[in-house]
Amino acid sequence: YEGMNLPARVIEYIATMYTSNIRELEGALIRAVAFVSISGLAMTVENIQPILSPPREPKEITPTTVIQVVSETLEVNPDDLLGSSRKRDISQARQITMYLMRQLTTLSLPKIGDALGGKDHTTVLYSIEKIAQQVKASLQMSKLIQQLEEQIRLVSNDP
Repeated sequence: YEGMNLPARVIEYIATMYTSNIRELEGALIRAVAFVSISGLAMTVENIQPILSPPREPKEITPTTVIQVVSETLEVNPDDLLGSSRKRDISQARQITMYLMRQLTTLSLPKIGDALGGKDHTTVLYSIEKIAQQVKASLQMSKLIQQLEEQIRLVSNDP
C-alpha cells in the first residue's frame, strides 16, 4: 500500500477479483497488507488468497423489494405507498421508501417517482431531503433507516 512494495502478481490478483466496486478493491488491499504485516508472511498471492474470499455478487435491489420491506416493517399497505394519501403515517412511509430507493438503487428521481405511482421528481427530491434531515436530527429515524436498509439487503440476497 503506501510505501509498501507490492508484487505485480498480487496487484493483478486483487484487481481481477474485485472489479465491481472501488471500495471493495481498496478493502481487499488493506486486508492483504494488514494480514501480511501481522502474520510476518511474504506478500504473495498464495499467502493472501485465504483471507480474500471472492466477493459475493450482491443482487440488485428492486423498487418492489424496497416497497415490500417498508410496507411490512411500518405496517402500511403497499398500495397506500403508491397512492396519494396524505395521512401522516402513510406519507412518511412513502417518503422513507423514496429515500431508501435513492440510497439503495441506481434509479433516477423520475424513475423513483414512477415506481411510486407516478410522483413528480420534485416530490421525490423533497422527500429524500426531508428524510435525510430527519436521519441527521433523530437517532430514532437513523436507526429505523439502518434497520430497513439491512432488511432490504437481506431480502434482496435471499436465494
